[in-house]
Amino acid sequence: MIITFATQKGGTGKTTLAIAFANYISTISERKINVFDFDYQKSFYYKWKDDELSENPKLYEVEIIGDEEQQPFSDFETLINLKDSDEINLFDLAGTLDAKYSDLLIYSDFIVIPFEYSDVSVKSTLVFINMLGLLESEAERVFIRSKYDKGYKYLNQEEMDIELKKFGLLLENPVFKKNCLQKIDTRKLTYEQKYGVRKSFDELIEYINQTFKITL
Repeated sequence: MIITFATQKGGTGKTTLAIAFANYISTISERKINVFDFDYQKSFYYKWKDDELSENPKLYEVEIIGDEEQQPFSDFETLINLKDSDEINLFDLAGTLDAKYSDLLIYSDFIVIPFEYSDVSVKSTLVFINMLGLLESEAERVFIRSKYDKGYKYLNQEEMDIELKKFGLLLENPVFKKNCLQKIDTRKLTYEQKYGVRKSFDELIEYINQTFKITL
């Protein structure tokens, strides 16, 4: 199975959510978790390496997808094996459009797309959706509200929600803006961090289970 966290805009909390999801699923699933950092900045990987100083055991391995390769997975065999595997293969992509991601976006089982209700995030999310359509990606698209402020009235929320629901699942439960998530590491979720993502991730996991008729 391939689960890819991707957006067309940086700053939406994509890598933070990818780390949180990898941590969360590793505590409730008996499946092996493999993480692949496909982002130029390699934030997930460097955070994982920094956490080697932690006394907590590793939850998963993180592998870098090399920048030196012009078109990774061009032989498709690796992607097909990952897709057919019972293991959970989680990819973190850069917040930008790049042709080298195309094969992964086509063959992913689920693409998790964090977004905010800012004009820039809204436009870039719609551009990203359009790109997935041009690629003819059959991946299930899951939209997750990131850094959501429940005390703020977003003027474009209703229109954006209606539009996104045309293209995939919009999770009912947002990930609220919480300072504790900025301090996340790759070895654990604190109680406060887990509380901040639990409802969103439980909803996502239930959707995956129902779609594939499995138990993660």
